[in-house]
Amino acid sequence: METPIEQLLHPDSNKLIKDKDGSFIASIVDVELDKIECEFHDDDCVKIDTNDYTYITLTRGNLYTLLEMIDDADSQLVME
Repeated sequence: METPIEQLLHPDSNKLIKDKDGSFIASIVDVELDKIECEFHDDDCVKIDTNDYTYITLTRGNLYTLLEMIDDADSQLVME
């Protein structure tokens, strides 16, 4: 099975990581193969850092991934 180009370019994408402040962070890769940083708190939301871009282009898959990561981050934060 071939590895998608997104994983080759950004192997740490789509993985929740707890940062030193207790929030969760992750990156996603958009259609144009740009790495986009995201931050998750316990408020059922995601903060998407678009400062380096004029625009971002997300797929339906990106949006589903973000929804799953919101749920995962919220459930992990609630358990603490």
